[in-house]
Amino acid sequence: MIRSHHFSAILPITEAIAHSTTDDLLALLKDCVLAADLTAVAEATATFSPQGVSAVLLLEESHVALHLWFECRQATVDIHVCDYHQDNRLKAETLAEQLAIALSGSRDRVHWHSLEVMG
Repeated sequence: MIRSHHFSAILPITEAIAHSTTDDLLALLKDCVLAADLTAVAEATATFSPQGVSAVLLLEESHVALHLWFECRQATVDIHVCDYHQDNRLKAETLAEQLAIALSGSRDRVHWHSLEVMG
């Protein structure tokens, strides 16, 4: 059976994160993906005017995307991890936790939503 794990959140961001560049955000994403034992295979970033930064990593297991809303001091996070060869739910949860800590300084799951798809 194939399953996929989808986690999304709108998180408050720390002052340090509020001053992130696309390079900073991409490095943060890569560190969190590595800590979750997932595999990045491609990347994309964009900076928006007057403000806002997005970064996406395509994963061997699917993807993770971030967008920083500096004016609101918030970040949107989208994580999708599939189970093709093994159960990757723990890796998806680890990635969500790593990003929550890195972006907001908190492990609190109150902002997270999840969906599991089975097929």
